[in-house]
Amino acid sequence: MASSVLQRRDYRLPVIALLTWVQILFTIASPLVGGVVSLGGLTVLLVGWSRFGTRVGYRHFVVFWLVALVGVGATLAHDSLRNPPELRGIDSAGDHELLVVNENTLTPGDRFVAIRILHADGQSTPRVRATLFVDPSPERIPPGTLLQVTGSVVSTSALDAKAWRVFASEFSVFQESSWWQAGADRMREAFLERSLAQGGDGGALLPGLALGDTTGVSESLEADMRKVSLAHLVAVSGANCALVVGIAVAITALFGGGVRMRLVVGVVTLAGFVLLVTPEPSVIRAAVMATIALGAIAWGRPGAGIAVLSLTVWVLLLADPWRAVEFAFVLSVAATAGIVLGLRPMAGALTRVMPVWLAWWVALPLVAQLAVQPIIVLLRPTLPLYAIPANVLAAPFVPAVTVSGLVGSVSEPWWPWLSQQSAAIGWWPSTAIAAIARATARAPVTELPWFPGLAGVLAAAVLSSVVWWAIWRGRMVFAGVGAIIVITATVVASSAPQIVARLARPAQWQVAQCDVGQGDALAVRTSQGVLFIDTGDDEQLLRQCLMVLGINRVEWLLLTHFDRDHVGQSAVFHGRVGTVLTGPTDNSEDVSRLADLSRAGATIRPVRAGESLDLGDYTLNILWPGSQTLSEPGNDSSLVVWLEPHHTAGVSMLALGDLGERAQSILRSRLPESPLDVVKVSHHGSANQSAALYQELGASIGLIGVGADNSYGHPAPAVTSLLESLGAHVLRSDQRGTLTLHRGVTGVIELWSERDG
Repeated sequence: MASSVLQRRDYRLPVIALLTWVQILFTIASPLVGGVVSLGGLTVLLVGWSRFGTRVGYRHFVVFWLVALVGVGATLAHDSLRNPPELRGIDSAGDHELLVVNENTLTPGDRFVAIRILHADGQSTPRVRATLFVDPSPERIPPGTLLQVTGSVVSTSALDAKAWRVFASEFSVFQESSWWQAGADRMREAFLERSLAQGGDGGALLPGLALGDTTGVSESLEADMRKVSLAHLVAVSGANCALVVGIAVAITALFGGGVRMRLVVGVVTLAGFVLLVTPEPSVIRAAVMATIALGAIAWGRPGAGIAVLSLTVWVLLLADPWRAVEFAFVLSVAATAGIVLGLRPMAGALTRVMPVWLAWWVALPLVAQLAVQPIIVLLRPTLPLYAIPANVLAAPFVPAVTVSGLVGSVSEPWWPWLSQQSAAIGWWPSTAIAAIARATARAPVTELPWFPGLAGVLAAAVLSSVVWWAIWRGRMVFAGVGAIIVITATVVASSAPQIVARLARPAQWQVAQCDVGQGDALAVRTSQGVLFIDTGDDEQLLRQCLMVLGINRVEWLLLTHFDRDHVGQSAVFHGRVGTVLTGPTDNSEDVSRLADLSRAGATIRPVRAGESLDLGDYTLNILWPGSQTLSEPGNDSSLVVWLEPHHTAGVSMLALGDLGERAQSILRSRLPESPLDVVKVSHHGSANQSAALYQELGASIGLIGVGADNSYGHPAPAVTSLLESLGAHVLRSDQRGTLTLHRGVTGVIELWSERDG
């Protein structure tokens, strides 16, 4: 049975893999529900055995369900490994001493990295998956390095692939990584340096395309690639693995190597490639699938793609059931399934309207995009209109980039000249891909808004199904009309809340707080244009807020400091801002962010305490930081600004950035003696506040930008209680959504918000 299942398009393995995945999802969401569904389904099947048991198909389904039940057991067993006794209660309070190993390279400027927890407070743990958050790393730390960490530990939700988050107050290297991991990292680093030396977007993008190293890729290029669905190219995938293994096997065959020799060379090459690019979810999926396929070929039983993929998925899910909720793995499987099942029939259908070679060229990105779009909307609820054209144009350049990256990295220790030439050659196709991303991202209407969540998934699935069915049936006109109908209905329905909010919000708004999740984004409307303070880090929410407020361009963009929850979506303002006001930068990533804004047409203006800017009917006073700061760039070096209206109809506001208690205490002496209406509470309402400062301010309104159910405990109950005791009306973005303030005709500040608090 096994050989026949692998040798033809047999759907027994796909059914087993799908049932296993579904049962694992139920069990992850709730072990009780998972158990009820699994055992209840089995009971129904066994009861029906008396009536349908003689039917071969029914017996098969019963067997499939029994095999899939293994996934439930694997999930329950793995859950005990995710939450071992040594970690129970560890997130209650205080710092802990941990010994962890990083799974990926921690590069300078990185703020988080995937880890495994090995020891907690002196007790061994079963290599629990977690994410380590650190202050920007000053050095490069290869994968496999043992790190001694002091910090707090917080558990995540059951649906998070990584069970814990570790927030390090300090960390140090306990033991260097193995020679082979360090050696592979040195190859990556050397090729990165050679690529960056080539200059431009091509040099920055080359290591990402070839090795998955996006260290040098600018925020703006990353944003452009996401807009046109080219971001998958910087995540090493099955295509890269297949190309590398294919070249190695072909060379072996060229020199007379037999089938078994090709298998050995293929597997060794694959292992080396995985080591070089690090075992990301898509790489693991591709590697296991390639190994199974090579083994089947070596034993004279070449397998059908869908059967090999299904067996791969089943094995990997049993090894770690939480891969079922890991987006990178899910996207990799969906794209591969779409290609394996749909490429040939889609290409055949397209040959009715275009040449054969073009049909195959277009079919590959088309089937992959149709397969993954219902999943992508969970991450980015938009519909990329140029995804297919951009991928069609970029496809011819990908093999050259992969080969040049591999040759350049591997040859660096032994033949630097070859490495240099490989980087120089790879620069050309890499530059072409970057140019395609830049050009298509700047085309009119690159994306359309889409429903978030389950509604978006269902709408995207309907769209994919309509397009696929119509093309397959040769009804191109129906495909176009059907797609337009689904897209129009979804766009109108998904935009309806913002349209209604825009019609409902006061036309005379003066100050606004955007709901951008766990982050800050404020707007002030002046007689000379809009001042926008910070951007948050959720592009979709930021764009929705801009739509509600009717903002197409801002005159000034003030970036208080460079934490992602304050500047992560600065790319949204490319070409839409006149002057960027900024405090001290921290690292090359911050400098690159400002350079991207400058290239998009903005004037960059660093500011310090004591400066004032005339905004027409407002004066913007910079109160902090001075020439001598309390700390390195970061929270306590945030720009603090006082917006002073020139008339009694204006709204005065103090925006505190993320300033901590010590800095707030010093700031008290710098406050102007003017009445204050609104204070933007520091650091999302964290507990690190100066009560004396807020008492002196006497603001009637406190704005807090915060994400619902965030893991940081923001805002601290003590802070909201303090503000309320001082007579301030606390307005939280997680409760109110986007809100506006303006002074009414009676002189009272009036509030409008998307939701009632």
